[in-house]
Amino acid sequence: MSKYIPAGAALLATLLLAFSPGASLAAQHHHSHPPGHQGQGSGSAQGPEDMDHRSGMMDPSQHQMWMIHPGGWHLMGMAHVFPVATAGAPFQDESPLSGNGFYLPHAAAMFNLESPSSRFVFRFMPNFEGLTLESGEPTFGGWGEGFIDRRHPHTFLHEAMLSWNVHEVAGGAFSLSAGRGFAPFGTDDPMYRPALKYPTNHHLSQVLERWTANAVFLHDAGWSLEVGVFDGDEPEEPWDVSNYRNFGNSWSTRVAHRFGSGEGVFRPWEVSASFARIRESHGDDHGGHGGHGHGGGHGHAGHGGEKRTDLANVALRHEAPTPWGGIYGLAEFSRSWPETGGGYWSALGEVQLTRGPHQSFLRVEAATRPEYDRRAPDGSGFFRYEHGEGALGASRWLITSVGYSHLLTSLPLSLRPFVEAQHNRVSHERGLPEIAPDRLFGTSSFFSFSAGVRVFLGGGPMRMGRYGVLDPMTAAMRAGGHDHGHDDHHNHDHHHHDHAHH
Repeated sequence: MSKYIPAGAALLATLLLAFSPGASLAAQHHHSHPPGHQGQGSGSAQGPEDMDHRSGMMDPSQHQMWMIHPGGWHLMGMAHVFPVATAGAPFQDESPLSGNGFYLPHAAAMFNLESPSSRFVFRFMPNFEGLTLESGEPTFGGWGEGFIDRRHPHTFLHEAMLSWNVHEVAGGAFSLSAGRGFAPFGTDDPMYRPALKYPTNHHLSQVLERWTANAVFLHDAGWSLEVGVFDGDEPEEPWDVSNYRNFGNSWSTRVAHRFGSGEGVFRPWEVSASFARIRESHGDDHGGHGGHGHGGGHGHAGHGGEKRTDLANVALRHEAPTPWGGIYGLAEFSRSWPETGGGYWSALGEVQLTRGPHQSFLRVEAATRPEYDRRAPDGSGFFRYEHGEGALGASRWLITSVGYSHLLTSLPLSLRPFVEAQHNRVSHERGLPEIAPDRLFGTSSFFSFSAGVRVFLGGGPMRMGRYGVLDPMTAAMRAGGHDHGHDDHHNHDHHHHDHAHH
């Protein structure tokens, strides 16, 4: 029971902070609005017509967050949970995938503590899925950390990153960040993207929950370069924070260019390319990125008992208002190259259209993924494998997801009901015949349906997985002019007229 004490304490602190006296719901980013449009001010709440105007799940130009100002510093916070009911493979009663359930994914909180002028920023994100999602969430096509066709719970210490930011240096801005969080690689974490169900490429397109040291330079022209060194070992269960012993055995880099009307990280277009070399020292006792998590061989270790996997990702992202509402889109390709065995790949495209409080999305992903020896032929054991065991082969997936959500209530307590449907078509890619979909699932084509509500307390979602001068919370703070200690902040008080609502 002792492992639950930190999680319970953090959850209690979240609730106390959210309702503490003197807290305000502050609009972090101000800009001009068309005639007749109500602007956002400190202490005001967004209406459904204002929140998430472009992507439906992210709106940096209008983002609001619970905030207090202790001693001239800024403490911002939010919490959320997405209760959902899912019907898996409802038309294949004999399939081990078939089943209904109620789940509590994404039970988490997020805090930023920023010094005046955002010179120092501490990001803390506790995740409570170890309590609320211990057996995982049905996610057909998903895999990683001992779960397959279910998404694993994230660790309690999801993010704890300290950043040092230097502005106005060499025509841009520079940051050093260190702690536990995301290595600079790939695309935004799926937690705040339109679909609830994670894509198959989660372990190909993000490198998360690592002890890492990251450096970033953001040029005023929109270019950025990030480099990170970290321990390549994946955590093995939600309470594991021990993957620091081999810090420095892995590295990654990401270069991106943001363009279009606007400034800084809020420009509407972004193209990026990433590379990572990940070594895991688990050997055959554990799994993860090195040969299993990202490009699995069959249990063959590299030199020194480590397994090495190279990863690459290229992506194009767009997010902008339109005369009729807003649009968000992402196209990405990811690939892994292990030292031994075959790798995996994913090609993904997603788009969301927003009009007032109404949001609809479409995501299509073609991908390959590993198949493992499952603990049981049916029941809960069907969705588990030994973390570290070599893959038996691979399957190929074509997954089409569609959904609709509605912004029902405003912050500080925002309710966003949604429905989502997913169709999966699977074929045998390579490996043993017993992992062919007809033998494994009893079918090669099946659906899942989900309905639930996203509940946000204190603040709405934003882009996730970047720190320092690329952190959207920090960028919005500086652009909004929230400074109570230094007089140099006004030089970066950007007003993004192009992000005004139409």
